[in-house]
Amino acid sequence: MPIVVSMINWKGGVGKTSLTLHLAAGLASRHSKRVLLIDLDAQCNLSFLAVGLSAYVSHTYTNNGPTLKTVFDEYFDRKQANPDDVILKQQVRARAGKVYTKVGIVLSHQELTLLDMKLAREKRSGKDHREETGFEIDKLSVIKNIIDRVADEYDYVLLDCPPNVNLVTQNAFFASDYYVVPAIPDFLSTVGISQITKYMDQFNQDYRSMWAYAGLPGTYVETKFGGIIFNMVDEYGGGPKSGHQQIMTSVTSQLGSSAIFENYVTDGDGMSAAAQVNLPVFAFSDLPRSQPNAEKQATYMERVVDEFFNRIV
Repeated sequence: MPIVVSMINWKGGVGKTSLTLHLAAGLASRHSKRVLLIDLDAQCNLSFLAVGLSAYVSHTYTNNGPTLKTVFDEYFDRKQANPDDVILKQQVRARAGKVYTKVGIVLSHQELTLLDMKLAREKRSGKDHREETGFEIDKLSVIKNIIDRVADEYDYVLLDCPPNVNLVTQNAFFASDYYVVPAIPDFLSTVGISQITKYMDQFNQDYRSMWAYAGLPGTYVETKFGGIIFNMVDEYGGGPKSGHQQIMTSVTSQLGSSAIFENYVTDGDGMSAAAQVNLPVFAFSDLPRSQPNAEKQATYMERVVDEFFNRIV
């Protein structure tokens, strides 16, 4: 079975999507792991970054190709989407003219925003409340079901979640073994992290109760807190500058030393330069500009990938 990880922060602009893509790229290239990316955000940024904007538009709109929306549409029609149709293989860009052979992706769709309202209205009648609770679990299991059907094909599944806790996001939590919080060392990025952990504790409690009440086999497996990865960290003198270090230290004191990844990603324009040409920062030698900054950020990202590999087990 793959290790399934939700990447979540309710604050936008923390580099969550870029970090998700680079974790997948690093796990594939540095640790030879098979990784499935699933883009749950209706903004589709992971999809754009991973395969390129023109390829995304061609697949999704010109050719009406399957996306995550297709998976949920099949659920509404009482069917199951075919994973081989929905998962794009060997299309995530690695370097100029090359792709990651071990990384697959389920693309997002802008209509996922409307789909959440449709999910909320979906009610299936059962012979009693217990059976109806089982139907509610089915509603939360749409993403889990697609992952389970390709469990032998991947070592990791990384879910790029939108900055909310709607039913599509709850599908990700329900399917996950861990959740990881990308953050930047500022007040707004970190103030809500303790609230995220409280929500996740409540979700685990609710899902466990629903599972038991519905009489499903086995037990509900809780989604564990995998840690906080700091991004866009300014350095001075070989470490985070004092203001950033103070915030990182404050988060550590609130949540414990094990809650924070020891490694982090520095600030700089290397990753944005890579994103502009739809490449990971690891392809710094292929970039038209900011190669030194990209090379530095690639080194820091490699350390984060290695720590992720050792922590999330």
